[in-house]
Amino acid sequence: MDVTQSWIVVLGLAVGTFLIRYSFIGLLADRDMPHWLERALKLMVPAIFAAIVLGGVVMVGGQVADLSHWPRYAAAAAAFVAAMASRGSMLLTVIVGMTALHGLPWLLR
Repeated sequence: MDVTQSWIVVLGLAVGTFLIRYSFIGLLADRDMPHWLERALKLMVPAIFAAIVLGGVVMVGGQVADLSHWPRYAAAAAAFVAAMASRGSMLLTVIVGMTALHGLPWLLR
């Protein structure tokens, strides 16, 4: 790929990104969205965050983590339980997850 093709790709991505954002900001700004679309957009951020976290828990070096990486799975389970018990307290969830991730291997030495 030469320099001209690279710039064409960059400009094409810039125009595409602009059009995607403009479709919501410019075209739908003074209109009421359907209830189902508004609800789906509110659920999108937690879904994206969950996908990122799951990838961080399950993948190690581009491979699926096996059971030798059990502290990752145990910490994720503990964080999930803490999140459900605290009704979504992010601070408590992170503290419980990180404590489990670093504390469980230390306790079992």
